[in-house]
Amino acid sequence: MAFNILIVDDEEDIRGLVSGILNDHDYETETAEGYVTAVESIHRRRPHLAIIDVWLGDNDRDGLRILELIKKEYEYVPVIMMSGHGTIETAVSAIKHGAHDFIEKPFDSHRLITSVEKAIEVTKLQMENADLRIKAKYSGAILGESTNSNYIRQTVERIGPLSGRCVIMGPYGSDKEIVAREIHRLSNRAKSPFGVLNCRSLLENHLETELFGTEIVISDNIQIKHGLLERVNGGTLFIDELVSSSPDFQMKFLRTIKDEAFARIGSHKKLKLNIRVIAGFPPDIEQIIKDGEFSNELFYRLNANSIKITPLNARREDIPILLNHFMEQSAKSHNTVPKRFSSEAKGILNTYAWPGDVMQLRNLVDWVLTNSISAQCDDLLITIDDLPREIMGTKSNGSAEIPFISSVSEMSIRDARETFEREYFIEQLKKFSGNISQTSKFVGMERSALHRKLKALNITDPKLLCDETAE
Repeated sequence: MAFNILIVDDEEDIRGLVSGILNDHDYETETAEGYVTAVESIHRRRPHLAIIDVWLGDNDRDGLRILELIKKEYEYVPVIMMSGHGTIETAVSAIKHGAHDFIEKPFDSHRLITSVEKAIEVTKLQMENADLRIKAKYSGAILGESTNSNYIRQTVERIGPLSGRCVIMGPYGSDKEIVAREIHRLSNRAKSPFGVLNCRSLLENHLETELFGTEIVISDNIQIKHGLLERVNGGTLFIDELVSSSPDFQMKFLRTIKDEAFARIGSHKKLKLNIRVIAGFPPDIEQIIKDGEFSNELFYRLNANSIKITPLNARREDIPILLNHFMEQSAKSHNTVPKRFSSEAKGILNTYAWPGDVMQLRNLVDWVLTNSISAQCDDLLITIDDLPREIMGTKSNGSAEIPFISSVSEMSIRDARETFEREYFIEQLKKFSGNISQTSKFVGMERSALHRKLKALNITDPKLLCDETAE
């Protein structure tokens, strides 16, 4: 990656000299002649490092003002100050305000490059240490102050060190994987691999090969593809959305658990297996089992311990905490500064239904931030005008909008299909004024199957569903 360095000096010759030296060492440079142009450049494209003259034209302290601005808004951007008539007091003042180094003019190229390289190296270490602190504080952490969040933390701390299997029940998008990772982190398998398999995201034949691997003989040569079970053997497997898999796959997985052994697809040789299985299920899994749509034996084999995640709209005190966390994550991934939500925007987000749960909230924060970046908006405040129309409740034509999840082009085919299905069923329910019987006949589904489908898609708004006893 080429490092971009901002050079601020009111003398054109100096800007050209410094820029030339840095360009010869494969650094990209931008130049500014004063305070205004420097600030514009910093906000347009945050530099990796800035080299600033203390004295800029008539305003003999403008260089220090730019230094203060950078240290306030961009903590990890190092600054090298320079001056043609420097004094000890000036150098001390610059260092006190956060400058990495102070160089007196005239300087030789070696002195400049050495200072630049050291500044970049120190900043790299600072950012790595900050990243480790963030990971230690947030990575896998179960955030929130609600009763449910406290219950989850306590349960994870209790069952994490145990060796038994576990099921995590929660709505789609409720970050069951984070809970599973915390259980793994607290277990005696923490130094062993952790693997994730989402049954919803793969076609049936791909699901088996991904989990079990393959072994094919071609011209007396054995070609082996190691599956997830082999890759995480000795560690933990989190398998989510098992209810989306076929009965055949469920039975095969059940035999694997019972036998503690498996065979690659195309082979009869059994391989010993030593893993801890954590499985994710929807909150109505017991009803799904009663309806005969999931293996009773498989569920109870997995259910040695259980954790229930409450929908986000039932623990609204967690929303502000998650908003801040996801904003920090998104800003870091986009190499920009985090923004904050106005009180009005927070109010809207705190009362929204969040049918896509935590996943929807995370995607919304990323959408808002990336939109502001693409619009080159320097305002650090997110207002209600920056929120997508879907969150505000209506499309521009006044019709109801499906809840925002993310751009369809960024979704997997299964997530895109779910988005379409959700909009389709909402529109059908509206067409028949929420009458389940009429809707089920029109879409060609049994009433019980339609009920389960609506629950799976988290379509539970009483305004959409009429009183069934009146049907």
